[in-house]
Amino acid sequence: MLNNGVPLKVVSDVLGHSSVAMTGDVYGHVAPDVSADTFDRLGAD
Repeated sequence: MLNNGVPLKVVSDVLGHSSVAMTGDVYGHVAPDVSADTFDRLGAD
């Protein structure tokens, strides 16, 4: 989901995690391209 642009909050809700932080801690390392894409988008403005 993260690789397809689904926001972390939505992924957290779908997976039933108690917090967004938990989702980020568990799955954040799996999708490093998501972080890179975010910074690219911020830099484009």
